[in-house]
Amino acid sequence: MGAVTLEVSQQPYVSAERGAEGGTRMCAVVTVTALGPGGPGAPAPASPARAEVLLLDCSASMGYPRDKLWAAQDAAAEAVRVLPDGTYFAIVAGRHTAELVYPAQSQSLARADATTREEALEAVARLVPSGGTAIGSWLALARELFGHEPLGRRPGAAVRHALLLSDGRNEHEERNALEAELAACAGVFTCDTRGIGEDWDPDELQLVADSLNGRADAVRDLDALPGEFRAVTAESAARTLTGLRLRLTHRPGSAPLTVQQVHPTRRNLLREAVAAGERCLEFRTPPWGEETREYLVCVAAARTPQEPVDRALWLADLKVVQEPDAEAPHPRLPPARPVLVRWTRHHDLYSQYDPKVAHYAHHDALVRGLEEGRAAHRAGDVPRALAAWGEAVRRAHAMGNEPMLQRLGDVVRIIDAETGEVEVRPDIRPLDINSAMVLRAHSTMLPPPRSPK
Repeated sequence: MGAVTLEVSQQPYVSAERGAEGGTRMCAVVTVTALGPGGPGAPAPASPARAEVLLLDCSASMGYPRDKLWAAQDAAAEAVRVLPDGTYFAIVAGRHTAELVYPAQSQSLARADATTREEALEAVARLVPSGGTAIGSWLALARELFGHEPLGRRPGAAVRHALLLSDGRNEHEERNALEAELAACAGVFTCDTRGIGEDWDPDELQLVADSLNGRADAVRDLDALPGEFRAVTAESAARTLTGLRLRLTHRPGSAPLTVQQVHPTRRNLLREAVAAGERCLEFRTPPWGEETREYLVCVAAARTPQEPVDRALWLADLKVVQEPDAEAPHPRLPPARPVLVRWTRHHDLYSQYDPKVAHYAHHDALVRGLEEGRAAHRAGDVPRALAAWGEAVRRAHAMGNEPMLQRLGDVVRIIDAETGEVEVRPDIRPLDINSAMVLRAHSTMLPPPRSPK
């Protein structure tokens, strides 16, 4: 990894009267981009050890229809084939308990080479559906496997990733048991989740993905599942930069109110803050490839009587740092960027919104529309469901969120996306609603301004 860049987008003007009356908040969108090593022919940077665990639902319902298990077997085989040589890996069959199906005898991780890949493919081909579903037990086994040497136990010592596929609901485990296991797994490994079939719970798969820095999605076409597993595994293998943290330092009398990752997925980071000195917090980030992530940071801002009007004042700093014990690579890091406040009495200044901040506010409204529409549909209130889903369509269109528009197009018939005019689809399936709901944490970046014609 060659370098990391950092940019801050904000509208700094705030009403001087409002600031003096008890304060307000200043919001900014922070864009962090990890860039690859420079130039053709540049030597490949050293990479940390990496490990992949496939968590495959093998409960009895995966046999009805049997196509689901066959697709899962094909997908797991494809993921194994694309593992880079030297990757540590394992395959777990998930039922009401977790079974390590490969490597079956060692209770540890195998290392990818021609021999172990072939053995793993044979183990996958022998999978049979039986039993129930207890996702927490699957995650617990993954956590145990990831803790084995030679990966080490330090957060930045290796890239640890799991891919979980499920067709059902977590019916053989209490919710608090799953939540406790997710808390134990947080910071140990990342996990992407996929729902297959008609009966999986998007909220459960979203909970796992949100808790473990992953993405949840739906399998809408069984034939496409092997390609999906191949892409997710390859994407994980490309994430070789570990140990980056976002550092926030704020002025006396202020405090962070919101710290969220808002792209590529939405995730609350404030609850995971690590104290790093006086008025200084750090937020761990999962491994990086060549990619861009965006964060919404809101800081309390109150005006003291001594502070001038119409002058830029320092409110906070944002900086990217790397943990000292992180494995290679060690990229060039950018300098700190300020978050400013300008008290003003000019309404035309403080009434404006930063485009990026407004963009992600659209996403919040989109999510509300999705959730209200689902609740109304469950209650049999078709007009209210249409109104809510229509608002979600309008917001998705305004954001340029084409993936969400496509999913919503399977839930309702879109007449006019710009206004949110929609009609009922008589053939709507649970899968259609689940597929839209599971994308609600996914976001798109603000599109660049259109060039004048």
